[in-house]
Amino acid sequence: MTAKVLVLTGAAALLASPALAGEAFKDWWVACDNTRQCAAFGFAGEAFEMSGYLRIERGAAAADAPQARLVMEGPPGTWSLSVDGRALASVQAASEDGDGRASAELSPPQAAAVIAAAAGGQALQVSAGGKPIGAISLAGSSAALRWMDDKQKRAGGVTALVAKGPAPAASVPPAPELPLVRAAPAVSQAGLPKTPPASVMALTKDCDDDIADLGAEPISGRLSADLTLWAPLCSRGAYNMIYSFTVVDAKGAARPLSIRYADGGEATTDLMNVDYDPATQTLSNFEKGRGIGDCGAANVWVWDGKAFAPTAQDLMGECRGVTPDDWATTYRSRQK
Repeated sequence: MTAKVLVLTGAAALLASPALAGEAFKDWWVACDNTRQCAAFGFAGEAFEMSGYLRIERGAAAADAPQARLVMEGPPGTWSLSVDGRALASVQAASEDGDGRASAELSPPQAAAVIAAAAGGQALQVSAGGKPIGAISLAGSSAALRWMDDKQKRAGGVTALVAKGPAPAASVPPAPELPLVRAAPAVSQAGLPKTPPASVMALTKDCDDDIADLGAEPISGRLSADLTLWAPLCSRGAYNMIYSFTVVDAKGAARPLSIRYADGGEATTDLMNVDYDPATQTLSNFEKGRGIGDCGAANVWVWDGKAFAPTAQDLMGECRGVTPDDWATTYRSRQK
């Protein structure tokens, strides 16, 4: 079986949910969710030896101000920010879990100043104690923020970040309602077999020949009184473990279980790096774009009685050192 791994070409990731995968603009990448909340990321370009990123997030409401977070490889303390040598602000940075990086949350006025200077600038420079610690390329920043303005329906209005115009704040429409996902009632897991039935294994005969040698436990859980989930490990890549999903009915007959991503596109029966909680019937996965896990997709589904319904998705389409907790949210829901 050919492993269904996340494919990367250059800096762009071809993710499982392409309709929600965002857009790249030179050294910037931006994505929005189904409520028009957006996040844009600026990275250190090839001209800069040090790494880091600037994250700009904005809610969909007319009054929502952009929030900015700067992450650099450097010491905590006071950082001085400038664009092309013109001083903008001083921010306080705190250590990031001992990994040699630090981060600073910009105040709303500081975020606004950086955004205003970015459109015509070359680089956001960061220094500490008078010494440079890194820089964020501004190549593509204007296009990325214009894209965000367009997706948030702010273009041509006074609330736009870049694509400003005379339209009043009231012209920004309210954010769409979160879709409602109704989880199926909890089901007792008592007496669940330890190994999948032969009917399941017959469906996975095309899995890697040596996959059983790993001794990996299958994903399993009772979905209802007469339906059981089985997902044996089927294939593996360098850093992705792929499980093949099936369901078994009360008579022991097995069939592949199709799972759809949040974009509603083509369904799949194979998922990478899976976690499943039978008590809440919540399924999640983490699709690594590369081994260090700084790009890819993280998805969550819940069983609604008929299928695993998507409830959340985070994406990062650029492999540029962004930790998963900073990825862009591209789908959210409310649950009952």
